[in-house]
Order: sequence, then structure tokens, then C-alpha cells
Amino acid sequence: MVPSVPEESRPKDRSRRTRSTKASRSRTSRHALRLVLLSLLVALVAIVAPLVYPEAFLTEAQVGQVTTFFESAGLGETLAQLQGRESSGLSGRSWAGQWDDSTSSQTTVRGGHTNNWAVLVCTSKFWFNYRHIANTLGMYRTVKRLGIPDSNIILMLADDAACNPRNKFPGNVWASTANRLDLYGHNIEVDYRGYEVSVENLIRLLTGRLPPTTPKSKRLESDARSNVFLYMTGHGGDEFLKFQDYEEISAVDIADAIEQMWQKKRYHQLFFMVDTCQANTLYTRIYSPNVLATGSSAKGQNSYSHGADDDLGVAMIDRFTNFVLEWMEDKNKTSDATMQDLFAAYDPSRIESDPGVRTDLFPWPLTDVKITDFFGGVAQVDLTHQSTDTPFLMS
Repeated sequence: MVPSVPEESRPKDRSRRTRSTKASRSRTSRHALRLVLLSLLVALVAIVAPLVYPEAFLTEAQVGQVTTFFESAGLGETLAQLQGRESSGLSGRSWAGQWDDSTSSQTTVRGGHTNNWAVLVCTSKFWFNYRHIANTLGMYRTVKRLGIPDSNIILMLADDAACNPRNKFPGNVWASTANRLDLYGHNIEVDYRGYEVSVENLIRLLTGRLPPTTPKSKRLESDARSNVFLYMTGHGGDEFLKFQDYEEISAVDIADAIEQMWQKKRYHQLFFMVDTCQANTLYTRIYSPNVLATGSSAKGQNSYSHGADDDLGVAMIDRFTNFVLEWMEDKNKTSDATMQDLFAAYDPSRIESDPGVRTDLFPWPLTDVKITDFFGGVAQVDLTHQSTDTPFLMS
């Protein structure tokens, strides 16, 4: 006969089995965690190893090509930190770790931008401000033609002239009566429309202080290696620009927003262009480094429209923006034209005002800064393995 087990001992047995089960589950969880951490470590090594020991993965010719690219892009410090070397000395060595005694360890970082962004803002509503919409869409067409993708363009239009009932050509926006070039087109992507175009939304966009639910298309996802082109047009005056006839952004607001961008590492270089009356006063308060600015008119001057269409009954575009767009029209993605060339081409007799340029915050010679550094896209680099008899190509 099997002896009966006292009732009071049964809970103890169940308790032991429960503890044993929990311990087993805990050991399984720890084992799984170790596997995950080991996998992450292997992946990290696979990523870092080619940077630390490039000679083990690339030929000598490939190492030289990659070294030249990263140094010209200003990423030498990052590679130096990965290789455990002095960050200031990498520009004087090859990527394989060879010294070049002719180069000082204090060499400053050159170049540095790896992506371009454009923020294009039309602040005016109503049909009679058709020209301001054409200004912005003309700039949108130009930067897109020169290589900046829609994913890197933030387009803000306070009104939709293309669908306005007064528009005799529905779905179209022209910049010239003589040249019926549709600026609205079929591939336009407007990110902020109507009352979304506000002072608050612009500042939030520039500084990155947007609600978590904001879609990617309405975010300026620039970084410390981004060149940012900020274009604004509308009705303005001495150190202010109107938004939709009910609020204004001041020169101080713009300056403080740019400073927040700099502090938060949201740009490498920033080019600010504004077309409005007394436009040059809008950049006088900027105090952040690496900012280049230009405006259509001096203090006390108006910014005039250019061309009127009898069918539409409105002015087509503003003179300053029209001048810039015409000058840019024959430039392509590989153009060697510089910002100095653009500024030197300004013709006050054609623009009928005195455009201004501010360069004291911008340490680079304008003759070395290509227009595509702000108006164009940045080509990506693809590394391909080839035989040693064939030159290593970068595209």
C-alpha cells in the first residue's frame, strides 16, 4: 500500500516545482539575451573593422580613393576616432595610417557637407499675390532640376493659385507670358498648405521642435553635415515679413531660429535668400556661424514685380527672383559656377533695387563655393570591387 501524502506537504511540493520552472525560464531568457548581445557585437565588429583596418578589406588604390573622399568631405575626425588616433592628425595621413610630414596636425576640416536641403516659403495668400507663388515654385523647379530630391525639399505655399477660380488656366502657374512654362506641373509636392504656413510652423520646422505625430514629409531632417537653402518671399518691411496678412516674422525671430539650428547641429552651411520689400534688413540680426545671406532690396526700397498677364490680370513674378532663375537656367548638376559668380551677376538696373549680400558669418571664399552646394543635390559614393588592373571608380 502506497502511503498517503499529508495534505500540508502538497503546497510545498507545488511551490518547489514553481520555483524550478521560474528558474528554468530565467536561464532560458538569459541565454537568449546573450545570443542577442553576441549577434549585435558581431554586427558592430563587421561594420567597424573595415574602417579601422581598411587595408585588410580594400586594395591600396581603393584606400587612397576613399581617403581622399572622406578628407574632402570633412569626415576625417570621425575616421580618426574610429581608428583610435588623434582627430586633428588624420588629414595628414592616408587612411592606411601613413604619415605625411608636410601636413600640419592643425589642418582645419575642409568641405564637410554630405546632403542638401531646401526650405522654400511663400508667405502670401490671395490671388493678387500670384507672383509670390510663382517665385517659390520657380525656385522649387530649379533646385529639383539640379538634383535635390523631393524628400529633401520642404515646400510651403500659403495659397493655391493653380486651383483658384480666377485662374483662366486651371492647374497651371506661369512665371512669364512669353514662356508658357508650367511651374506647378504634375510632380509637385506641397508639404505645408494654406493656414499651415504660419510663423510657428516655420520656426518649429527649422528647429526640429515638431509634434511626434508630424509626418516625415513635413520634417527638416538635416544634420551637422547638411547644407540648407532657406528661401522666403512675400510682403515685408523693415526687419519683418508678413504671413498671410495676419502675423509677422521678425529678423530677430529668424536669427534666433537659425541659432537654435546651429546649436542643435542642424546645418553645416546655411544660405538664406529673401525676396520682399526691404529684404536686406531681414538678415541683419543673424549672428550664427556659417551663414551666407542675400536679399532683393535695401532698407527703404521696394521689391518690384516683373511682367503682367492680361488673361490672368496679375503680375507674374518678382524681378529679383526672376533674375536669379534666369541666371540659373543654363546651369546643370555639374556646373562649376560659384556663389561669387551669382552675386557678381546682380544687375540693379534690371532688378530695379539694390540686392545685398552678407558674408561676414561665412568663412569660406565665395569663389570656392559652387552654386550646387546649395541649389543642387549631393552625389552618393558607391564602392565596387574591381581587379587591380582596372582603376577604382567612384560615382
